[in-house]
Amino acid sequence: MPGMPRFLYRLLLCLCALALLSGCVRATMAWTKLAPNGDAARPQLLESFEGTPPVETAEEWRTRRALALREALQREVYGFLPDASETRVLSHDVINSSAFGGRAVLEEYRIAVTATFNGVAVESRGADEAMGVVMNVALPVRTNGPAPVILMETFCPRWMTLPDPAVAGSPEEIDEGSGIMTYIFGRYICTPPVEDILDAGYAIAAIYPGELVPDDKKEGPPQLRRLSAGYEDDETRWGAVAAWGWAFSRMVDVLDGDRRIDPNGIVAWGHSRYAKAALLAAVFDDRIDAVIAHQSGTGGASLNRDKPGESVKAITRTYPHWFAKAYANYAGREEEMSIDQHALLALIAPRPVLLGNARRDVWSDPNGAFRAGQGADPVYDLLGSEGLEQDRLDEWKPEADLAFWIRPGTHGVVEEDWPAFLEFLNAHFGGGADETAAN
Repeated sequence: MPGMPRFLYRLLLCLCALALLSGCVRATMAWTKLAPNGDAARPQLLESFEGTPPVETAEEWRTRRALALREALQREVYGFLPDASETRVLSHDVINSSAFGGRAVLEEYRIAVTATFNGVAVESRGADEAMGVVMNVALPVRTNGPAPVILMETFCPRWMTLPDPAVAGSPEEIDEGSGIMTYIFGRYICTPPVEDILDAGYAIAAIYPGELVPDDKKEGPPQLRRLSAGYEDDETRWGAVAAWGWAFSRMVDVLDGDRRIDPNGIVAWGHSRYAKAALLAAVFDDRIDAVIAHQSGTGGASLNRDKPGESVKAITRTYPHWFAKAYANYAGREEEMSIDQHALLALIAPRPVLLGNARRDVWSDPNGAFRAGQGADPVYDLLGSEGLEQDRLDEWKPEADLAFWIRPGTHGVVEEDWPAFLEFLNAHFGGGADETAAN
């Protein structure tokens, strides 16, 4: 606008965009308290549950309690996942042998995935049935051996997650660093610092989850129903978060057995709605060795009970396709749920989990996520891990198996986040960079 300072123009642009947002984030002047406040997470996960006796051993947790909690999470929050799954590789090509300044070999897979419910198998080849769901993999050239891999589902098309003109569907010019998304949600909301990640020795695998199940309350449900044709109960039919979590596992199917990938270094990464999916993926797939769940919020790591910010009512009204319909039935009646979100974290134990948060992102309830970590901590202890090692939200301990990261600012993926993510990964996987080759 003529005569308006640039910073005021950007501020006005951001405020207008925030006003148009459909509920994934809310602007607030409030700050999250750095000391945990609120009641302890309930129920206590090692106490009696649905009439069963308390859990005293790791074996009892694995063979009895974990099964009951997974069932409850599906029944009350996410909907039921398939009874069986299959992944077929339709094609696999090297599309750039010297990508990202010679740091990586960039490959492209086209896959078909099959979900089976009650004996009824349905195959999906993605948005374009002739093309298949597309997965791109950037493999670092400079490594000491098999590389740990970061699995990503992002808000933006694949050619923005791994920007290269050879990626299927990529426009001639890829706009990585501008636009309203980056103004509001941060520099790395679409494109992570790919070169930094590769230099640290990590591979990246990325899909655009909307190719499997569209993130749309009109277009998503028909695809969810089609994929679960053998499932009759519409109240507990899977929602999009469950399907996106299932998609993380289909990525693992493709990479499983690839000698270039460290089989003990498979990490699911996600922000916001895809952080919810990343957590759920690890609950049902123990091939996933760690999770980075950034600002996962309600339906993710944050507790349903006693919470500020986004309520069960708000999230299920705005995004009815994300969860089972049963979840909306608990709006205002969260105390009646048999479980809470600390069960989600506990079911990943003792594998490493990083919960990323921001002080001004009260809508995602960082305090509720921290209390969920406290509630899951006894299970980490039972399984031989020290789990959560901090008493406040701002004590950064990346070596912990249940780590909590909080920074200033709001909802998004900003410049401060990825150094913390990599510090966490290096603490647990050591990084795979070949320093000799790099020099």
